[in-house]
Amino acid sequence: MGQYHPSSFSFTRRFKRRSSIVAPQPLPRPKHELDLSAEFRRIDKKTYNSIINSSRYDLPDDNERIDRIKLRHRLFRYVWQKNFLSPVRDDLFKGINVLDVGCGEGSWVFDNASTYPNSTFHGIDMAETFPKDTSAYPNVNFSQVNIVNGLPFESNSFDFIHLRFLVQYLTEDEWDNKVLKELMRVLKPGGYLEIMEFDMIFYNSGYNAVKLQNSTIGYFKSKQINAVISPHLLKYLSTISQFSEIHHEVKSTPLGNWGGRLGSFAKIYFMLAFKYMKLVLPEYMKISNDEYDDIVSKFGVECELNETYIKTFRVYCKKCVN
Repeated sequence: MGQYHPSSFSFTRRFKRRSSIVAPQPLPRPKHELDLSAEFRRIDKKTYNSIINSSRYDLPDDNERIDRIKLRHRLFRYVWQKNFLSPVRDDLFKGINVLDVGCGEGSWVFDNASTYPNSTFHGIDMAETFPKDTSAYPNVNFSQVNIVNGLPFESNSFDFIHLRFLVQYLTEDEWDNKVLKELMRVLKPGGYLEIMEFDMIFYNSGYNAVKLQNSTIGYFKSKQINAVISPHLLKYLSTISQFSEIHHEVKSTPLGNWGGRLGSFAKIYFMLAFKYMKLVLPEYMKISNDEYDDIVSKFGVECELNETYIKTFRVYCKKCVN
């Protein structure tokens, strides 16, 4: 049975009676700088200004969703200052076989494929949002696959498997009885599996943040999906005897201008996410679209007043050799 190591929390504190958490202090020329200008050049006038100055949103289109996914990749890469925690960097330089599950439009795959040209990266997703032409990256390929239905790969095919942000797509039963076991099957002995997620919980939250949080959790629960999955994933991994050396780490991220540039962009990401959730949440909450817009707008204000933050976690484990 895998051994579980306690999580580690990473954030910087300051002494203030109202709150105990602030944004991480500015890093001196960090490896992954928080430069999101390319993404926001596309959505700034259309989305950013409407979020800041108005509570009226248009329904999101596919391009806006892809922009939001790209923003999420760069945002959390900055938070963690890396694309993965697993101790596979040296192997990636030498050349290994990597699988990215839930690859979306391919940001994580392309980012790593350019850094580790000797390794081969396979991206899979249930939606075909990834590029069809990967000729600029000879070590990259994508395919449309729903992992719940099984993976089209031989057993022991990959040295490193990475997946993230699938919490809203998988039920607890699928995580426990299908996904993790299937990932274990295609992972080579001695290889690493890494999962990154964030639970739908706001800390230092105000009234409207709690309302959005509980409504989102309730909506996904109505679909048999647990939006607070992290403790369950640790339990599931620890009960799979082929997994060992389970390591868990948590980082906190500020939401709002109170957290500096990082907090500003993190808040914008969540405002965009709730804009996308407008497709389903008002009906679930039994409120009008205007009422929903008002709640989201007040949520943005509360993030500043209460110094709201979220936590993201990463867990990785090793497949036993014998």
